[in-house]
Order: sequence, then structure tokens, then C-alpha cells
Amino acid sequence: MSPARRRARRRRDNEPAVQPAQPASRNERPPSVPPLPQWNWRTFPVYFAFSLGLFAGVYLGLIGSWLEREGNGTFFLIVSVAASILLGFGLSRVAVRWMVQRNWVKPRPARKR
Repeated sequence: MSPARRRARRRRDNEPAVQPAQPASRNERPPSVPPLPQWNWRTFPVYFAFSLGLFAGVYLGLIGSWLEREGNGTFFLIVSVAASILLGFGLSRVAVRWMVQRNWVKPRPARKR
């Protein structure tokens, strides 16, 4: 017996049939999606992340260029790959938040622990 038939049998006569959900319009948010917070770019964490990234980038660039002149390009390759992976993680987070905001994908429910 199919699952749909079993469900139809279990339903009692006094229970109303479940109506299909109406598709939400493009501008409406589903009730489970919390609104995105207003982002304040002039905060200390943003300043600190920018300055730390700039500091690390300058010094790793200097070390990489010095080692490249010495004939060893492995350090520069490792640093470039690590930076590319971290940038990819950050861009994927921004892209997913953008798609959730536009209702192209639904957010996952919180996992139960």
C-alpha cells in the first residue's frame, strides 16, 4: 500500500483536508527567515579585520618576494592558496546570505543538539 493511501485512510472524517501552501510573492519573506541586521561598517571589528589583513598581507608579500628572488617559490604558492581558500569561504557566505535575502533558497532550520 502506498504512503499516500495510508495517510488517506488514517484521516478521520471530522479532520479537514490539508490545503496546499500558497506560493509567497517575490518580495514577501517566509516567517522563518529573520530579517538581516543593519550593518555598521564604522565599527572596531571591521577596522581591526581590515588593518590586520593589510598588515599580514604586506609582510607575507615581502617574505614571499624575498624567497622568490632566492629561487624558492613554494612559500608564495602556499600563502596564495591559503588566502584563496579563505576568500572563497567568505564569498560563499556573502553569496548564500544574498540568495536567502532574495528567497532563492530557504535557510536550513537550526540543528538539534
